[in-house]
Amino acid sequence: MTGVGLRILAWWRKPELRTAATLGLLAAIERVVLYRVYAPIEFSDTLAYFRLAGALATSGLSAYDGTRVPGYPAWVAILGMDPARVWVAQLVVGWGMTMLLFLLTWQTTRRAGLALLVGGLYSAIPGQFLFESNLLTESLTGFLGLAATVLVLSLDRIRSPGARAVVALGAGIAASWAGLVRALFFILPAWLFPFVLTSAGGARRQKTAEAVLFLAPAVLFLGGWLGFIQRSYGMLAPDTMGGFHLIQHTGAFFELLPDEQALLRDTYVRYRDERIAERGDQTNTIWDAIPEMSEVSGLGFYDLSRELQRVSVQLILAHPDKYLASVVDGWISFWKAPVYWDAAQLKGEPLRTAMGLLAAAGRGVSWIANGLFLAFVGLAAVSPRIRRFLHVDRVALVIGGWVGLASLLQSLPDHGDNPRFLVPLQMLVIFVVARALSFGLRRPTPPVA
Repeated sequence: MTGVGLRILAWWRKPELRTAATLGLLAAIERVVLYRVYAPIEFSDTLAYFRLAGALATSGLSAYDGTRVPGYPAWVAILGMDPARVWVAQLVVGWGMTMLLFLLTWQTTRRAGLALLVGGLYSAIPGQFLFESNLLTESLTGFLGLAATVLVLSLDRIRSPGARAVVALGAGIAASWAGLVRALFFILPAWLFPFVLTSAGGARRQKTAEAVLFLAPAVLFLGGWLGFIQRSYGMLAPDTMGGFHLIQHTGAFFELLPDEQALLRDTYVRYRDERIAERGDQTNTIWDAIPEMSEVSGLGFYDLSRELQRVSVQLILAHPDKYLASVVDGWISFWKAPVYWDAAQLKGEPLRTAMGLLAAAGRGVSWIANGLFLAFVGLAAVSPRIRRFLHVDRVALVIGGWVGLASLLQSLPDHGDNPRFLVPLQMLVIFVVARALSFGLRRPTPPVA
């Protein structure tokens, strides 16, 4: 046998690598089958992303309206604005998520079986793998955020200064790009930065240099984008939609605005009450109300967003209890784990029935994981014994802390599609719970990271 053959044989004898290869093959086969029996699914947001992709492809930022951060439209433009091509790319991204979850779990537990479980669950829970077919931001966001997290935690195991520098830069790029794809992830580089600065190994000067390399992409990409929005639209924000998002909270008590805002107030309240009568809540009323609110106020799109932000802040300061109740309701909705899919696109009634049952079971797994995650966070916050039992270490803080922070940040500016905001983070919740139970219910072995 040749030297190459011997190295391959030695590689294959490692059980964790055989397990990873098996998982990778099964996940790839699953996505090939999904491509044959399903279809790319469009939502209302999809049209906006493709419209912005067209603007980028034809005119660059000069025709970009700032209503979305540019990452996903750029991704669509690079892929030729072909829904089928975007879908295939997202299936590949989903396969990458499966393997990154395996790698993360293996590196932080040294348990191949647990790594197989966590990685395999991503490709087994319909709420996760079916979302890859939705022409929305969540799958790409989840991949980039997970890649950044894996790279930051990898710094604890790498000793080569050159390799550490490359990993720190790569983590910064992934975290920044995640923010450009989904505005909620704008804060991810700031969250990960202290963990880069305090990573194991390396002299103080070296870690400082790594931290600078990690932050450089955030300054370049995220800072550059904020500068573009500020220069173009006079708003220091990731997008130009702040007022339209905030009214998702304040719209519930918009009638409390004073009479000097009567035109905006009464127009919105009429649309809101009609929507409540039809659907039972006021969520996303604003998107129907914008044309008439612009007409009665004489304000253009951007000025209307600014005005709605101004009066919403006015309402929040006057009625903080009502705003807080709306924030709490949005936070609770974040954990509901719905399944976004279109059964009609599956080929064959038996397959639709089976997938429906699997979707219900997968949602049950997500509910249980979400409940355990919240219980673990609450118990660990008050009990050192529980923290030791659950092995609350650097890994748990990096990932669990980020999920907790995101759950709060997503609800403060918006009360709309809050359950969707969990999709890129759902597997991190499952990872934290599975890892904690693994260490708590059996004698732990020292983690690598």
